[in-house]
Amino acid sequence: MSLIPLLPFLLAGCLPLWVGALLAGVSGLPVRPWVLGASTLAVAALILAAFGARETFYPGVGRCPALKPTLTQPLGATVYEALGVAALMGLALQFGWRTGAFTIPLGALGLLGGYFSFAPPLAWHRRGLGEVAGALCFGLLPVATGLYLQCSQLLTELLFYGLPLTFTGFNVFLVYGFPSPGDAAKLRTLAARVQPLTATLLYTIFNILTILMLMVILIFPASALPWRFGLVPLAILAVVNQELIKRKAYQKERRLQLVARLTLTLHVGMGLVFAMMLWQRL
Repeated sequence: MSLIPLLPFLLAGCLPLWVGALLAGVSGLPVRPWVLGASTLAVAALILAAFGARETFYPGVGRCPALKPTLTQPLGATVYEALGVAALMGLALQFGWRTGAFTIPLGALGLLGGYFSFAPPLAWHRRGLGEVAGALCFGLLPVATGLYLQCSQLLTELLFYGLPLTFTGFNVFLVYGFPSPGDAAKLRTLAARVQPLTATLLYTIFNILTILMLMVILIFPASALPWRFGLVPLAILAVVNQELIKRKAYQKERRLQLVARLTLTLHVGMGLVFAMMLWQRL
């Protein structure tokens, strides 16, 4: 089973975790590489389980790449193996490396927002809440988890990095769930439940919030380092995405796919720039 098509989504989920871990380091707290490695494996496993649940319960929904079964292993087995790995890492972190009492609850939140976005009984996707769950699981939740696992506490600065990642994460799942022209009845995503203009308005609101947060981080004194200028091309990319949405990209499938890829690129790029900025502050 090839994971290459899923690599951008794995990075989109893991980079915020690394941002949180590095935030502990710049705050004067120790960063434990083995804890970061185990938590990264757990997050990657939860993401794979979520993609597997999507193909199991809502096959082919949206534009996200599919996690396909192989001749030797059915998809269900892969999902349960991924959940098992995540559970094992959670137990090792909490009871082996003693990362704090909230280690397993934080992992449970990732399970609720990932696997149960598609799996019953919650199935946030069919309730039009999959975008919100995805935003939290690709934004504030992994940043807070990465920080907490290193120091067993939370810091207010995580909001500076977690919020823009959350806003962009919402737009990633919103635009990947946009129905193709004439196919709205086949989807239960948020974008399919509302009018196209309402969906584009939601995208615009969260995109503007992302740009504003990038500007706040740019002038935030603690990030006055050379890599802070990496925020500028990210803001420009957000403006480009906004222009595509403004020009009603949802009316053509090819342009929708372009906006989806660019929005995901923005999210991954943001996580990478945040990580490099924090690395310079160590």
